[in-house]
This record gives sequence, C-alpha cells and structure tokens, in this order.
Amino acid sequence: MGTPDRELMRRVQQGDTHAFEDFVRRHDRTLSLHLRRYVGPDDASDLRQEVLLRVWERAHQWEGRGSPLAWMLRIATNLALNHLRARRETMPLEGPADDEGEPSGESGDTIPIGYDPIGSCPRVPRDDFERWETASRLAELMGEMPEDKRAVLGMARLEGLRLQEIADQLEVPLGTVKSRLHAATQWLADRWEEE
Repeated sequence: MGTPDRELMRRVQQGDTHAFEDFVRRHDRTLSLHLRRYVGPDDASDLRQEVLLRVWERAHQWEGRGSPLAWMLRIATNLALNHLRARRETMPLEGPADDEGEPSGESGDTIPIGYDPIGSCPRVPRDDFERWETASRLAELMGEMPEDKRAVLGMARLEGLRLQEIADQLEVPLGTVKSRLHAATQWLADRWEEE
C-alpha cells in the first residue's frame, strides 16, 4: 500500500506537495464516489476541488485522531450538505411555468427549479423531486451522525466498500468497523422513524 496515510498527512502538514498528490491519488475515487452520492456527478466535480483545497489549506487541523481519510470525508460531507441546503433554500415549489417561463401557479407533473426570467426553466419530474428530497433529508441526518459512525456508513453503504477495505483505510480493527456500522444503521433508522 505504500506510505501510511498518517505519514502522508504529516508530510502534507509540512507543505509536501508530493505527499499531498500521493494522498489524493490514493483516495480520489473514494472522495468522488462519496460526493456523487450526495450531489450527483455534475456538482461533485466542483465540490471535489473545494474539498481538496480545504484539505491542503487546513491540513494543520488534522490532529492525528482518526484516519486522514475519515477527516477528508467529513470535510466532503459538510460541504455537500451545505450545497444541498443552499439548493433547497433557492428551489421554488410552484407549479410548471407557462410559455413565457413565468410560474403558472398550477400544480402539474413537473416542478420548476431555479426561475429563469429570460427563457426556459429546467424541470424535474415530481417523483424525482420527492426522491431528491428524501435523499437530501437522509444526507442531512447523516451529517448529524457522530463522525466515526458516519464515515463507516458512508463507505459501506454509499461507496460499496467491503468491511475489510474500510478497516484498512480507517486503520481500525475489523470488529470496530462492524460495531460502528451496526450502531450507525440503528442510529439512522431511529432518527428516520422519529421523522
């Protein structure tokens, strides 16, 4: 596997760009998949750049507790949740637009997203919007979950990593991964039921 993540991050904290490139190369796929589960492929690319910039600029904030990968994924989750909140706050819930692009006030099979006064207004099917709302709420709940559990749940359920791969990446015993995954699943189920 090469240089351990902890050693790479210590070098990144000292300004070593080669160590940063090695760390990014090693975990780029995991980061991209993690972000895509929250925001989809288009926004994930922009957020990926922002996450990597923050990891580089704030490397000193990693204090050696937990794995550097889990720390980076926490940054990614927080940025993704902020992005989803911003999109939710700017998304009108009116009916379809009329021929001039103005909201018609009618309810229909589509919901306009982002009113465009110049012309067309992109539409999303109502079922897709409801799925997006559900996914968005699940993402918000995951954002409230304790970090150690959130990292394991995201890697197992969203990225499809095997438990041993998670244990290796987080540098924790396999039994710890199993107990965190169980606790995370139970936590999320309890919170969802409360909703």
